[in-house]
Amino acid sequence: MRKGGGYTLTLKNEGSTPHTFQIYQIFSGDLDESKTLSNIQWGTGIKEASKETLGTAAEKAQTLTGESEAKEFAKTIQEHLNEDNKLEVRVEKNDSTTVANLNAGYYLIKDKEGSQTQTPPNSAYTSYILKVVGNTTAKTKLDVPELVKKVQENSKKDIEGNGWQDAADYNIDEVIPYKLTGTLPSNYAEYETYFYEFNDIMSAGLTFDKMSVKVTVDGTTLTADQDYSLIVHSDTNSFQVRFENLKAIQSVMITSTSQIVVEYKCRLNGNAVIAGNGNPNTAYLVYSNNPNQSGGGDHGKTPEDKNVVFTYKVVVNKKDEENHSLQGAQFELRKIVNDQDEGTKIDTVTVTEGTKFNFKGLDAGKYKLIETVTPSGYNTIQPIIFTIEATYDEESDDPQLTSLTGQTEGEIVFIRKTEEREDSLSTDVINKKGIQLPETGGMGRYLIYTLGTIFVLTALGYTVYKRNRKHTEK
Repeated sequence: MRKGGGYTLTLKNEGSTPHTFQIYQIFSGDLDESKTLSNIQWGTGIKEASKETLGTAAEKAQTLTGESEAKEFAKTIQEHLNEDNKLEVRVEKNDSTTVANLNAGYYLIKDKEGSQTQTPPNSAYTSYILKVVGNTTAKTKLDVPELVKKVQENSKKDIEGNGWQDAADYNIDEVIPYKLTGTLPSNYAEYETYFYEFNDIMSAGLTFDKMSVKVTVDGTTLTADQDYSLIVHSDTNSFQVRFENLKAIQSVMITSTSQIVVEYKCRLNGNAVIAGNGNPNTAYLVYSNNPNQSGGGDHGKTPEDKNVVFTYKVVVNKKDEENHSLQGAQFELRKIVNDQDEGTKIDTVTVTEGTKFNFKGLDAGKYKLIETVTPSGYNTIQPIIFTIEATYDEESDDPQLTSLTGQTEGEIVFIRKTEEREDSLSTDVINKKGIQLPETGGMGRYLIYTLGTIFVLTALGYTVYKRNRKHTEK
């Protein structure tokens, strides 16, 4: 049996943030090789004034027969801790620190109050740790929820996986589906109450449809204003889905393995950024992170998860064969889906002054450009079939547009340009002049008229001559 000091306590931080641990000796005593503590007395971590209130240490120790009793004891002992007689140790994330020269005893390890807030992300308090010290290792007992945010790419919604990814592209005025999936910590059962809140922030190019919000837990649909609150902030273009206490929901059994899903829709509006950095949308969770305070106290925050929606622009420059700007045209753009020959009309653009035609807010895909009004004296061009091809990061923490090209079945060429902070595909469309064909009835016609007149006059002259001759013979 060993008395006194010389023992070590190794603190291993398996959390995602640094932790400042406070260490209190609750019981002192003699420790044998089987780590049995005898001759138990109150330790230096208990206030002198509390020792009489708490009764004898040995009797209190005998009541700690299991894990549940130990957890409850760790909570009730908090008000009796001697703040002037504790050790404080900082341990970085995924690291460990060893405290040496400890006396044998029963120790309480806990996070310093206020040390695990929303900054940095993924913060959480460890559950109270009680350890018999004799060259011992103590690991953090904590976990945090996770959030995954996805946007649905419309061209992939009918294939496996349904096109849920980190970026997509759409036409302006199209509706965009989003999905937020949140998990719960593995120690969810240790909380008496549990606060849980989705936060979603949209850029100016996205219009939120609050009527589209659907919230489910493991496939069971929850009821707004009963199970959760939907809070919309129009000034910041954001919203929250808030659960004041997940554990109070009665319509579905929620456990540490449950998934909470929020689905909603936005419309891509006229404020959308064209190509470039796209139209981002970020989300994060705020959650209870201290099981020692029944779910109250500080809250943690997950890292932000980001999606981006891209949309594109095509610029048609109307020119003649000498590369001069040409006015007086009108174009119609049609989207070809499923190889429809005619396609669906997207837009008609007329320019009364100038020769630049802008088709803004286009999805990637196949299009047909039709000249519906042709400049006077010029031939109408044949419809132009072209395809907008875009490549972007489908799975990324910060999705980027990596390439944008225009492919055509004809002779025109698309060039990627940046004008007025808008990324676009630009092309020149050439009209050829009409041909002035020779008309029938030129000089030959006048010659015929002249000869005809001569013949008529000759005939009349001959007729008069014969009449005069007959009169002379008589």
